[in-house]
Amino acid sequence: MNNESAEITHPKFRMWLRRDGIVHLVWGPGVAMGLEDAVAAIDAMTKLTGGRPSPLLVDVHDAGAQDRPARVEFVRRGDLVSAVALIVVTPLSRMMGNFFLNVSRPMAPTRLFDDEAPALAWLQEFVA
Repeated sequence: MNNESAEITHPKFRMWLRRDGIVHLVWGPGVAMGLEDAVAAIDAMTKLTGGRPSPLLVDVHDAGAQDRPARVEFVRRGDLVSAVALIVVTPLSRMMGNFFLNVSRPMAPTRLFDDEAPALAWLQEFVA
């Protein structure tokens, strides 16, 4: 995290704004995500970016399930992101990522990645 500039810690996630303008979100291991968690993550991102649409790197490789109200809220507030890269390194996280993409149909460009480096390279295209 030597590229960070600010950080918000929540019981279920950590989020920080990197100096390159990318917001990085890491969900805790096995954490189930509900509507309250989605709202907290959206509020954290708004605080970090001042509400300016920014690229978002999300590490969900160890996260638990995400309920429907959380998915709906993330998609509803898609105006806060210019693009989303989801890090999925396990078969379960890849399955959850594909489910999110196919069911929720996010507004912002969204891709799944196995590794952080190519995800960051792709997100750089969306830094304002």
